[in-house]
Amino acid sequence: MKVVVLDKRVHRNLALFRHLIHRQAEKMNRFFRRAKKSYRAYVNCKTGEWYFGDFKKKKLTEEWKPIVIQLRPNTEGGAFEVISPENEEVFPCKDFSPEAYALFTKTLHILNQIAYDPKHGKNPFWVLRQVAHVDFILSEEEEGRRNLIHEAWHRVNREEAESLLKDAPPGTYLFREDEFAEVLEDQLNENLDEPIKCITLSYRDRKEKICEKTLVFKEGKWQFYDDDVALSGESFDTVKELLDSLGDNLGSPLLAD
Repeated sequence: MKVVVLDKRVHRNLALFRHLIHRQAEKMNRFFRRAKKSYRAYVNCKTGEWYFGDFKKKKLTEEWKPIVIQLRPNTEGGAFEVISPENEEVFPCKDFSPEAYALFTKTLHILNQIAYDPKHGKNPFWVLRQVAHVDFILSEEEEGRRNLIHEAWHRVNREEAESLLKDAPPGTYLFREDEFAEVLEDQLNENLDEPIKCITLSYRDRKEKICEKTLVFKEGKWQFYDDDVALSGESFDTVKELLDSLGDNLGSPLLAD
């Protein structure tokens, strides 16, 4: 299932929740044969953003409030609800800014839309599988901000990438996904609260040598992977800024057909 999301922040909330479900299923090694009914999280009362992880480790401000996302499938299609961890009553939104309330309710609404099904919607195992396997897609307007990767994306292996670049001018580059990036992404996602995305940058440097680097997308920022699983290296807001850090080693992208 593919769901188009108009707001980047809603998209991030949904991606974080899906990532959490995947991690917990893998740790239990039960592949949703055992349905977890509640998920502890934090919500920012000013922005509506969600966070799943260690409150102290993240050093969150007082704007973040603890919540519990409860899985309670019912006949009306409202599989998910948010309750207070103190008294298990519906979480009060009185401290929310209008922006936070809108983002919070949009995220919850989309989750319940995904979970709704007259036949299977009351089955918690089915609901979790739906959420875990849905593909959240940003709208074209939001996705357009990341066009650099899409325009230079090639479905090729290492040898094919070298073949494409060998006669190109020095500095030409392309993006692709290879086995190392896939394995690294899986390993990083096992232990991190934020979903990680890894892709490969292949380019012909100024000495006409074909080189590769792995790009890592974490918490809205980009960095090069340098054998540091803590990902403590310098990060950048955009792919362009990251590529610019390589100086004149990069020139123009090799656009896909």
